[in-house]
Amino acid sequence: MTTDRLTEEQKLQIETNLNTNKKDLKFTNFEIRNNNIFFQFTENLIFTKIKTVYCLFDFLVDLFKKLNISEQNKCHNCETNQKINYYNLNDIGIILCNTCFYQTNNSFYEIERERIAKEKNYLTGFLGSIVFSIPGIIAWSLFAVYLERLASGMVLIITYLELIGYDYFKGRHGKLTKYIIVLTNIVSIIIANVITIIASLVKEGSSINHAILEFQTSQVAKNVFTQNIIISFILAFLIWIWLLFIKKDKKLILKPADKF
Repeated sequence: MTTDRLTEEQKLQIETNLNTNKKDLKFTNFEIRNNNIFFQFTENLIFTKIKTVYCLFDFLVDLFKKLNISEQNKCHNCETNQKINYYNLNDIGIILCNTCFYQTNNSFYEIERERIAKEKNYLTGFLGSIVFSIPGIIAWSLFAVYLERLASGMVLIITYLELIGYDYFKGRHGKLTKYIIVLTNIVSIIIANVITIIASLVKEGSSINHAILEFQTSQVAKNVFTQNIIISFILAFLIWIWLLFIKKDKKLILKPADKF
């Protein structure tokens, strides 16, 4: 909720009222800032209903009127009240006049154009992800072999390194980006598990060549590898869901706000 600059007394009144009615309003957390109030609804098994959010809005409107907090009916950039509209600015609600909207939109267009010009291609990003995943793969193997602990949890760190590597090598951000990261993740998990099995055999006294041969021929080694791969993929599945369906692109967004 965007407001004019709030006084300390207004902040105290708002905080008291919100804490008193928190259970009925069904929000999880809130934070009062100088000129806005941030609310968080935690969604576990079910989504937050629109009417629940509207109930909070209605409560705040009444509270703001009682505290003489002025209505937001002017451009948040130049403060004119002529030809204004409601917009979504990178998932933040904002009021802009037509002039400020076109200026901001043109600015975003130039920023995006410059960013795309600096990007290379998908292959470069893929190579960057592979290179940056190497430290994670090594850490995975060392953790599993010398601490004798299942290191599948390292998939989270490897994914983080792959995302950094993709950006560092200036890989292209497009529709295929998330699929490339998932593919890199699968490759890294397989490599990490292969190295772990071979390193474990070497630790038990085999030479590297013999360990590689045993990995290819020993049913016991294959069974251990298969079990570890299955566990790794199960843990990684949640990360893949996040990459494919939840993680948002870094594109700048300015568009008319949706009306519910």
